[in-house]
Amino acid sequence: MRWPWAKQTLSAEHQAPAKGIKGATVRLSADDTRFRRAPIIAQEATQHEEYSNLYETTIAGSIINTEVDDLFAQGWALQGENPDDVAKVREYLVATNFEIEVKKMAIEAKVYGFGIAEVGKFGNRYGLVAYSSFNIYPDYDDDGWLDGFRQIGKNQAIITNWTKNEIVSLALRPYAGTPEIGRSELAQAYKAIIDYENIREANTAMILRMGYPSYDITFEGNDGIVPADLLEGELADLGPGSAMANGLGAKINTLNSQGVTQVATYAETGLQAVAVAMQVPRSMAGLSDNSEATAKVTTAKYYNRIAAEQLIIAQTMQSRYLDRYVLPALNIKTGSVQILFNSPDPDAQLKKAQLLQVITSLDPTDPEFLLSVEEMAEVWGKHPKAGEYDSAKLRDDMMDRLARHIAEAQGEPYSPSDNSVTRDATAGVHTEGGQ
Repeated sequence: MRWPWAKQTLSAEHQAPAKGIKGATVRLSADDTRFRRAPIIAQEATQHEEYSNLYETTIAGSIINTEVDDLFAQGWALQGENPDDVAKVREYLVATNFEIEVKKMAIEAKVYGFGIAEVGKFGNRYGLVAYSSFNIYPDYDDDGWLDGFRQIGKNQAIITNWTKNEIVSLALRPYAGTPEIGRSELAQAYKAIIDYENIREANTAMILRMGYPSYDITFEGNDGIVPADLLEGELADLGPGSAMANGLGAKINTLNSQGVTQVATYAETGLQAVAVAMQVPRSMAGLSDNSEATAKVTTAKYYNRIAAEQLIIAQTMQSRYLDRYVLPALNIKTGSVQILFNSPDPDAQLKKAQLLQVITSLDPTDPEFLLSVEEMAEVWGKHPKAGEYDSAKLRDDMMDRLARHIAEAQGEPYSPSDNSVTRDATAGVHTEGGQ
């Protein structure tokens, strides 16, 4: 990746594999100074100010807040072999406001491309302390590779320096080879957001100026001059939608009977571009979707993206926080307790609850139970007719029977070929130790 401050000419010594990236063939050489020049920092400071304004004042900020809420709406869980260890870690994370601080980091990552937090010690616990990335910028070594982060105040005065190993950094759209920083969601949607804001402001101005019919009223006095008392009275207070009684000598001509047309079309086009650029369903941008099939596909893709971001958060917090600080502090083996997120799709959680409710109500002695005794023996390889059923067929049979039980419990018709209910309900199901 070529940074704007990197030299444009590569010498032969820089053709060796890059530091920290196996198989890379190019290393970039930075300017003579260790840190980036003032103009580069000034340019990034201007960008950060623009992103902050977009987040605070436009619909993009509401969309980002909703995305972060969806990241955590269905909750997170811990899993491990030892239920006691899982319970200890959960109590530890709750006591240090883990979820609140990670939410702050996620918002900063979406706005600025990365969110960072220091690890502070509170009593005998290590907790995250999230910072705003507004005045924090990546720092690079002499070869252009990420070295840490620098917090800069007014007149480019350095407030704090961190190496990348001293803090926990989160990037939800990370750069290849530099997972600590990534792309701002606002940066990728910048033009669409600005275009919509321009359309919205233009529509507002047009409505205020031309949203009501305009009239030309001529008064024919004896001497051709409009009486002064009329100008100072009724005419002086005229506004959009005003009514006025006129004399017999008045002539009224309509100048604009329709006002402003297609305002809704302009606004919808702008909002559609914002929704596409930010990869969210139309409804999140205030638009309706008349096609139910299209809405389902868009929503499914959105939840897939949220799930991918949840995986990044879980892996980042696992490697850079739990395994480094929390588990050693509790004398628990590294990696033996892991963090993961539940499916972000609320419908999937509902289907899972329905599935568990039906399973717990079934009678194991019923011949139409999930699997017969013979089939269960087949699974364990103890049936004399081993090989008659393969694992895929057994699973499909079980799914079909579960789907039929759920349909019967809900009073709905069931087709043997339709077991999507149980397949969706079991997708992403995990085992939680001690939960």
